[in-house]
Amino acid sequence: MEHKIEHKMESVFGVSGIIIASIFLVAAVFLTPNYNLLQNTVSSLGQGIAKALFSIGFVLAGSLGIPFFIQLERELINIKESIRRLATGISIISCVCISLVGIIPDESYLDLFFAFHYSVAFISFAGTSAYIGLYSFLMYMGGSSISYSGPKFKKYLSYLGLIIVINFFVLLISLQPIIEWILTSLIIVWILITAIQMLSFKFFNIPGVYYRKSDYPKALDKFEQAFEILSRLELTDEPIIKTLEENISFLKEKIEKSKGEK
Repeated sequence: MEHKIEHKMESVFGVSGIIIASIFLVAAVFLTPNYNLLQNTVSSLGQGIAKALFSIGFVLAGSLGIPFFIQLERELINIKESIRRLATGISIISCVCISLVGIIPDESYLDLFFAFHYSVAFISFAGTSAYIGLYSFLMYMGGSSISYSGPKFKKYLSYLGLIIVINFFVLLISLQPIIEWILTSLIIVWILITAIQMLSFKFFNIPGVYYRKSDYPKALDKFEQAFEILSRLELTDEPIIKTLEENISFLKEKIEKSKGEK
């Protein structure tokens, strides 16, 4: 069965963007004299000696994040379309704000700059926590949807998304730098794992691979039922029909091969 693998670059953007941004951010921490994670916010790195690294890291993270989240939206189809579109809209706005966080302050207009900076920083954290929460919900629901044919994200990724949302509200209440750093670290981990799993799916996915051999008959029955329902509704031109046909063909082939080996 022919299996097309496409749109790999967006996943590469996600992985490379978050890794490069993380390296620059960590480097800025170590190069800034007397910097303390318990006392200094992430944004304060933009005022120190390593502000160029801070700026480059955030600009890259925001810029490379946009194509990545657009691709993530394309993968999470046939689950909750309204939530998917909302999450993507929020993610794009958040990525733009993340890039704007990297703007180096102008010494001549510090008051105006800080008002702008803290506004985009808040939108970045709030928006990122929101879209991660929404995407995590879609990932969780995708595992139980027979019409979903995208990457099978691990359950712990959905739980991590919930933790990020909770952590954001803790930050709003406490306003402690260490909580901000924990939130930043969790966001980086979530995006990195998501990008790696998407990349793995694009390069190594084989239709039906997410079912154990013992589950093939049960999975085949589910796919055939779904195919029959869509056929009755005269939805044979829908893309999902092709996906169902491919999975049905794959599972039948594997079941027959398994019988022949016994």
